[in-house]
Amino acid sequence: MTLEESKTDDDILDEEYGVSLVTDKKLTVHLEGATVDYIESANGGGFEIRTAKSGSGGGCGDSCGGSC
Repeated sequence: MTLEESKTDDDILDEEYGVSLVTDKKLTVHLEGATVDYIESANGGGFEIRTAKSGSGGGCGDSCGGSC
């Protein structure tokens, strides 16, 4: 994930709850149904992207069935 200065013709703009998110059109298939949250912790803060395909379980998504 990077911050860009401007939107290009290959980008899609999505606005929800007063927040704008620009995504490359090629990535939309991977982000369908995803949620983006800003999380703050003792180690700092950052964006967390949870995809509908990652499921729930362990911290590694579904790469090991949630058992790691």
